[in-house]
Amino acid sequence: MRILWLCGLPFEVQERALGGGSYGAYAAWSWVMGHLPPPPGVELHIACRTSRHTQPQTLDYRDARIHLVPVRSRGRAFSLFQFDSRYFAPVVRQIQPDIIHGWGTEDAYALAAIRLAPQRHLVQVQGNVNAYRQRVPMSWITWFTAWSERIALRRARHVVAENDYSLDSVRSMVATQSLHVVEHPIRSDFLTGPPVTGQGKQVVFIGAVEERKGIWDAVTAFNQAAPADWKFTIIGNGLAPAIEKLHTTIRALGLTDRVIHHPRIEAGQIVDQLRLASVFLLPTRIDTGPTALKEAIAMGLWPVCYDNSGPGHYVRQFQFGTLARDLDPSDLAAKLKQVIAAAPWQQPEHRVKIESVIRPQFQRERIWGDLLKLYEHITATSR
Repeated sequence: MRILWLCGLPFEVQERALGGGSYGAYAAWSWVMGHLPPPPGVELHIACRTSRHTQPQTLDYRDARIHLVPVRSRGRAFSLFQFDSRYFAPVVRQIQPDIIHGWGTEDAYALAAIRLAPQRHLVQVQGNVNAYRQRVPMSWITWFTAWSERIALRRARHVVAENDYSLDSVRSMVATQSLHVVEHPIRSDFLTGPPVTGQGKQVVFIGAVEERKGIWDAVTAFNQAAPADWKFTIIGNGLAPAIEKLHTTIRALGLTDRVIHHPRIEAGQIVDQLRLASVFLLPTRIDTGPTALKEAIAMGLWPVCYDNSGPGHYVRQFQFGTLARDLDPSDLAAKLKQVIAAAPWQQPEHRVKIESVIRPQFQRERIWGDLLKLYEHITATSR
């Protein structure tokens, strides 16, 4: 089967296959990287927008063919991404895919997939800007992306999401009855080797340094709840004002010697940091299905999150983790203090779940099987 994915350029590809040059990568797209390499019999092409170069480029990476597609970025949102499909059209004509999978409704990828393959497309819910805007202040530009998202979901013939929460969050915006759930795999770095020892006196936060991810509540909770001999590692980047605020807050709270901030590190380095920790703290205001949360619990860290959206879904699914009252910083700090004192991640009934229940849920081979069945269903019903 010849498959074309439309998505953003992952940092990993930019760093490892393109020499670290500035190609416009803006996110890890770690769930896409978790799918690689594809299984036998799958010819996988991935077309990624680049705003920094004017000439198309093609390269092979982990048994997938990566196509860099120059797309002028200025004003795209104002046109609701209605014209971006023309940039991807040459790749479609070249490879003639059996199906086009557009990853994400908040950018052009879903709309481009629908236009380029009206019958044989799959629209992936990667987030839900319309839902996010109801829970956290966002920039005025998201009004355009939210409008574009509604258009894409209304036009989609086939829609897939990574979990039931994510799918339910868009039901009111879709017209099709072809709705599916297929989990995302996580990168093999987080599935190999033994789980963490559970002895590490460290809390980890992984996510963008922004309000939606709850970074400010996380720092406050750590300051109020963690014993003096515990450390806090923050992994994630953000806009310059947010990074400045983070470092100012750390200094103001007297946490300079206890908090380490890594703006961006590779998967293997993240694994090294997780191995030093026991607790994963992510008090997100709203999130579809944080990849970092999945990677952390697959390694055996105990998550502490607000009881909402994707984090609540996964903590309940695995009965692994602790949920604080939604958007209640005081309860978040109280729950973190209780968790550190009780060390539930060390209990045998919880540790046994890591390799018997949690890791199998995110295995690449199993998920590709589900995804291929969905692709085959779409191609069969579109004839």
